[in-house]
Amino acid sequence: MGIYSLSWKNLRRNRLRNLSTVLRISLGVTILLILVSSGLGISSFLEKSEPTSGIGVPSNTTTENKTNLLSSTVNYINSFLGSSITENQLFSRLEGLLVNLVYLLDGLASLALLIGVLGIMNTMGFNLSERRREIGLLKCMGFAKREILISCTLESGLLGLIGSIIGVVIGTLGIWLISIFLAPDLFNVLPFWLFMGSIGLTTLLSLILGLYPAWFTSQIRVEEALLCDY
Repeated sequence: MGIYSLSWKNLRRNRLRNLSTVLRISLGVTILLILVSSGLGISSFLEKSEPTSGIGVPSNTTTENKTNLLSSTVNYINSFLGSSITENQLFSRLEGLLVNLVYLLDGLASLALLIGVLGIMNTMGFNLSERRREIGLLKCMGFAKREILISCTLESGLLGLIGSIIGVVIGTLGIWLISIFLAPDLFNVLPFWLFMGSIGLTTLLSLILGLYPAWFTSQIRVEEALLCDY
């Protein structure tokens, strides 16, 4: 049995624990993609104003309506609060509020993804602690520390890869549904590289976070591992 087939075989064990980790990762990726597609995530998509198809230059009538709406709003606030705020002041405050909202949404999306990815370290720690005797047997069969390390690290990478792919699929479906009911041009905002980047980054983080439990497990002595009851 090779190290690659061993990683896939072990992935099918502890199914509930692995499934929970995959779902947390996919949820984080889904939230991140939907926020980015709406123009509210990743600091308004890295502050890159990319024109979308179907959106033309606003007409004079539209600009005039917006100006009238802003003026009416300022007049209502001044009359209600007895203040003397100007249109520029109101616009600046609203702009600052929206910027803070964007950063908050960025933080929530990143936190959701981070929680899912960090769960891999916890999951792999439990999974490998339950297989110490098996790892001792593998060493008796001639598996080197390096091979066990690679096998366990690949297992964590597969968890991240599967979770990110599911998240991209669900996120794409969510963006498509939102674009149908709310904004017809929403889906065109996201380039293809963003989907691939989400999968690649999540998988890379999963590999890195799985290194420590994998390294710790690969250092177990054969005698110590064979004496374990699990």
